[in-house]
Amino acid sequence: MSEQPHRLAVVVVAVWLAVQALALVRGLLPLPPPLGAPLPWRMFSDPSPVERTLTAEGRTADGTWVPIPLEQYFEHTRGATGERAYEYSATVFEPGRLAGRQTFATWLAARMAADGQPIDKVRLVRRWRDLRDESTGAATIGQYKVDGG
Repeated sequence: MSEQPHRLAVVVVAVWLAVQALALVRGLLPLPPPLGAPLPWRMFSDPSPVERTLTAEGRTADGTWVPIPLEQYFEHTRGATGERAYEYSATVFEPGRLAGRQTFATWLAARMAADGQPIDKVRLVRRWRDLRDESTGAATIGQYKVDGG
């Protein structure tokens, strides 16, 4: 047997490396499509043209809704994106996870009470903004009764 690598294996590896380099260069150069594109790895860039955020609001004893500072409670982000853990949580967004969402709401209420703002109800709202035409929208995921702190 020959000590040199098989020529086909070398060609396959060279083609694979060339494709990876091309994908990286395409993502790094700000060119118009189809020449430019987002990076192929989600942790570096979100290719979605729609910004989605989760917001939470708590109802105080007098019936007013106050924002719950989710960004303050969740400090860590996903990779180099600004996404927090609650932004991609299956518990929050998948259907049939009512007990998990209730637990999340109870935890948020406890944090708000610890910060001096007791609440008796938590409302989770998914908001989005389309970057192509600047349209916005919102949908309530649910409202959850919690202990008033």
